[in-house]
Amino acid sequence: MARAMAKDLGIDINQVQGTGPAARVTKKDIRNFRPAAQQQLDRKPKQEGAGDRIRFEPLSQIRKTIAKNMLRSKQNTAHMSIMDEVEISELVNTRARLNELIAEKNIKLSYLPFVIKAIALALKHHPVLNAELDMENERIIYKNYINLGIAMDTDNGLVVPVIRDAEAKSLTELATEIKSLAERARDRKLTLDDLKDGTFSITSYGSIGGYFAVPVIPYPQVAIFGIGRIAQKPVIKDNQIVIGNVMPISMSVDHRIVDGAEVSRFVNEVLGYLKEPMQMML
Repeated sequence: MARAMAKDLGIDINQVQGTGPAARVTKKDIRNFRPAAQQQLDRKPKQEGAGDRIRFEPLSQIRKTIAKNMLRSKQNTAHMSIMDEVEISELVNTRARLNELIAEKNIKLSYLPFVIKAIALALKHHPVLNAELDMENERIIYKNYINLGIAMDTDNGLVVPVIRDAEAKSLTELATEIKSLAERARDRKLTLDDLKDGTFSITSYGSIGGYFAVPVIPYPQVAIFGIGRIAQKPVIKDNQIVIGNVMPISMSVDHRIVDGAEVSRFVNEVLGYLKEPMQMML
């Protein structure tokens, strides 16, 4: 019935002009009905060239996945962030010396392998940051392996491939794997296995620009470590003002499972390794 159809569509049937016998309102009238305001809008002359002011683009599958994961993280975790800086002139020198030694192997160390190594070592002493909160069964799931997700920017969107058992790999092995993952990410050749089972994530937004940030935790992980742009800044050394190389870091954790004091101790240990990188070689 036309009356029932109008009710379902939220249309006042008294406003519909009927075209049936005796001016009765038909279902066709209901389907074709447009409110007066809409009719006025339709009659309004369109501005010349208005169609060029916007464009539509369907969401890609990867963008839909990113949107879904980001929203799930914000809805299911209690984000807390901490930011700090570390003077890394010793790391700058160590990296330069190591790159000279391995130049013939066609491997070049960026700062990222050192950060990965430092985080993997620190996670051994702070296992709650390498864990997962299982609220359904009221328990914490501790991971006895360290799989680090590395956020990578591609033309198609953000991907986070995983370096497995990062704590067992050398700096050159980490550099080689980062390069391989980055190439496959760029060429859209990453597999599902490359992207799953991360236990902790790292984002190096500073390689593009930016100092501090508030990274979003990849759920169900409980932490993500962000690296900002390294900059030369005045620092105090031996009671003297000198130019130092400063790396800013930003870290987000799930405050439901990680306390502020624990994340501070973790950050202190990681920054200690980056400040004195020879500690990572022992």
